[in-house]
Amino acid sequence: MLPEIKILFYIFFVILVSAVSSLKIYAVIFFILSLFLLKVPFRAVKSGWMPISIFLTFTFLSNVLNQHGRIVFLAGAVVITEEGLHIAAIRTLRILYMIAGAKILMATSKTEDIIHGLWRLLSPFERVGLPVKDFFYMMGLTLKCFPILKDMLYENYRENITSANINGIWNRAKAVSMFLLPMFVESLQSPEKFFLEPEPGEKTH
Repeated sequence: MLPEIKILFYIFFVILVSAVSSLKIYAVIFFILSLFLLKVPFRAVKSGWMPISIFLTFTFLSNVLNQHGRIVFLAGAVVITEEGLHIAAIRTLRILYMIAGAKILMATSKTEDIIHGLWRLLSPFERVGLPVKDFFYMMGLTLKCFPILKDMLYENYRENITSANINGIWNRAKAVSMFLLPMFVESLQSPEKFFLEPEPGEKTH
């Protein structure tokens, strides 16, 4: 399936889960998503789920408390109602399904294919003067330079922090920020520099 079609399917899916407010339909969507997730490598599924779980927990708790409706639990200032449970479940599942759909999309397509697919979908906007091609070209270069950037960060960290015997969390954070921020800015402004071949005898960082 072409990346553009996958992206359009995902956009339709996001619109669907944003419009639906029935838990029965959400149960059907959960069953369908589970079938797709079974075909995705487990490593890709579990990646990032710790911060995602914390975010989903916060989303549920922030929506379930102190909502108007029939009270099912009351303890001091904590009030939980049926309507609150329904709203919290819908909004939490909505975010969960969007994340799961994005994981399926990214696990079944290469990042470069997704970027090119987005460019082809949005390329008609170039006729009105929007620099769509330049934007996605720079995005593609930035994503490609991330592995190189990671190696450079590790080497810089080893040379500037480990070899210098800098102790203390605050001192290490200050030292890291001195070379980390400029490198990230450079990767966003001129990612093509990270692909240039070094001159003979020149360091790669």
